[in-house]
Amino acid sequence: MPSGLYPRGSPRPTTSRAEQKLHEALARGLPQGWTAWHSLRIRTRRAFEGEGDFVIAVPKRGAILLEVKGGAIEVRDGRWLQNGKPLPKMPRAQALGFRQTLLNKLKELGMGWIPYLAVAVAFPDTPFSNPPGQGDLQGAVIGQQDLPYIGDALREMAARLLTDKYPPRDAKWIDVLHALWGETWTPRLALGDRVRLREDELVPLDADQLAVLDQVDQNDRLLVTGGPGTGKTLLARDLCARFAARDRKPVLLCSTSALAAGLRADGLEAAWTVRELAADLLEEAGVKLGDGAPRESWDAETWDLAAERASEDSVLAPARERFDAVVVDEAQDLADLDWALVRALAGDRPLWAFMDEGQGFWSDRHCPRALFPASFRLLARYRCPEPLARFADQYREGAERIEPGPLSELRVVSVTDDSALEMAVAAAIQNALDDGARAADIAVLSLAGRERTTLCAGESIGTISVRRADDASATESVIADTFLRFKGLERPWIIVTELGRGSHRYDVRMHVALTRATVGCVLVATAEAIGGDGRLGGIKPTD
Repeated sequence: MPSGLYPRGSPRPTTSRAEQKLHEALARGLPQGWTAWHSLRIRTRRAFEGEGDFVIAVPKRGAILLEVKGGAIEVRDGRWLQNGKPLPKMPRAQALGFRQTLLNKLKELGMGWIPYLAVAVAFPDTPFSNPPGQGDLQGAVIGQQDLPYIGDALREMAARLLTDKYPPRDAKWIDVLHALWGETWTPRLALGDRVRLREDELVPLDADQLAVLDQVDQNDRLLVTGGPGTGKTLLARDLCARFAARDRKPVLLCSTSALAAGLRADGLEAAWTVRELAADLLEEAGVKLGDGAPRESWDAETWDLAAERASEDSVLAPARERFDAVVVDEAQDLADLDWALVRALAGDRPLWAFMDEGQGFWSDRHCPRALFPASFRLLARYRCPEPLARFADQYREGAERIEPGPLSELRVVSVTDDSALEMAVAAAIQNALDDGARAADIAVLSLAGRERTTLCAGESIGTISVRRADDASATESVIADTFLRFKGLERPWIIVTELGRGSHRYDVRMHVALTRATVGCVLVATAEAIGGDGRLGGIKPTD
């Protein structure tokens, strides 16, 4: 649950010095445990819009909607004046309208219970000892004289305006208000039912990303690097559209079948893993491997042979006819034989690659930088909320530890032993669904490998149906899979589990899993596994 004043440092952009003064006072004296937001703006489905100057959440009581009026405020002949000029509306009128709009918005969001919303006003530039006598303002006004003692003034106001008769059932309503206020916004390439960016849509890219795409006409070979959430997959996808617009026939290759399947489902038909493309080419050429066994039963050696054989001119010729530009995503995860096929397919034609070496899982796999005479590094990241991204940075090689502390975007659930994991993970999924998340917003990621995981190997966790990341129905379902098979993908709510079953390169596993989230994470693990990771020490586990 968020607490404190938002924004933290200074108010949202405003020309009102009165709002700035009130923000400064709240920064000094907001009661402990309360939450206040400056400039909460909303819009309902019926196009009603509204803004609350300050919304103050009082735990276990309700909220105060505080309208701010600057300048010298007074009443003459029953008319309200501001700096000697008539106010167009009564002091509480605007806030009362916002109250109704906010109630409608909360109902739209499916809140079965809505906290009591009181309306008050603040005159930060007007001191007084005698409060206004107008009936609707009695006990509902803060003046300039209250600013040094804003905490006491707000407590007294809450006692007068908020009833104890119907206390809030829980604190979820504060999270809903915080989400409406909008602390972060993360443009992202979303798979499943999340908002997707259409190929012909103007994508809100930043200057660095646009600079990458502007290199299409200047560089046939470019290596684009960047950390998680910097938009590499989004750019790779958009790059294919740019190539197509220039009468090129691009193919996008990667290492994980789930990413390839998601890109195809999102409209990029020419997307495969390198190994999938190799198997398809061999099938078209009539070349049988593994004594003719289906590819689903091939072992690692047979897949290596597939990549090697597919690089032969006789097998690769049809693909060279279909594609004349190659784009590689998650390039750090391709093996040497994969790169041999990529080089052979690209020939002397355009070849672009996107990668993050910090998320490379296999120590013997590296992108051949010599293939790319030019490179570009992306710095700004969008996927994760920044506090979660900074926490995840600790798991990158050579990163410094940060001072432990509470992290609202990451919750840790502690269980006694492995036998309790499934029930706890099922509860975490159900909690997210009960909070309004859809099945397509949730992914359960195991840090264990595919052969070691038990939670992410079946068709259900508890009573909840789950699917693998590359399943045809994954975009409509809760995904349960290993961190490695989910690389390159993202979901708003990530549940990370089975920490103790993936000891090899644990830091990489954790970094990949945490950085898949666009909203937040729940980490479900045994007390022993949590205790073995000192970076989790500042996050208080829940049972």
